[in-house]
Amino acid sequence: MTTRAVISGGRDPDHDLVDRALGGDREAFASLVTRHQKKIFNFMYRMVGERGAAEDLTQEVFLKAYEALPRFRKAAAFSTWLYRIAHNHCLNALKGRGREIAVSALTSETANRNPVAAIVEPSASPEERLERQELQAVVQEKLAELTPEHRAVLVLRDIQGLSYDEIAAALELEDGTVRSRLHRARTELKEKLRSYLEL
Repeated sequence: MTTRAVISGGRDPDHDLVDRALGGDREAFASLVTRHQKKIFNFMYRMVGERGAAEDLTQEVFLKAYEALPRFRKAAAFSTWLYRIAHNHCLNALKGRGREIAVSALTSETANRNPVAAIVEPSASPEERLERQELQAVVQEKLAELTPEHRAVLVLRDIQGLSYDEIAAALELEDGTVRSRLHRARTELKEKLRSYLEL
């Protein structure tokens, strides 16, 4: 596997905060938390589907990041490194529970691009929104049936909006592996949702 740097054309602005944090500046690390906690929480929430669990896991991720900060290699973006920690920690948490956890609160920005996007459209009428809420519950259930590895790629790409290179770096995968997993995940989810989407 190869880890890909996602920084192009300059220094990651987070690296200055990392340097200050490594120098003992606690406010600098607090700034890193503030900048990234929402995205990490959203990732965790969509992976585990429970707000309380997602909050706990997010706190644990930043604790792990703080402890591992001296090992951070600046060839990658700090955010990518955080996603890697979050992904690994989340997989361990899912294994520890011994079961798949329902996924909830899915949103996406582009309709018809992927099965997840089909559940949200801001301009929908109240009746359409009710129908979409019902579909959302089904999507949550079916997304939870994907393997955590496929779910992670789908969430990072179709919900979090990461590029293929960023996902490859965060999950320590080849670009081709990311694309094939995403294709399989989308295909599987579409198949699981076929009867609902054709109504």
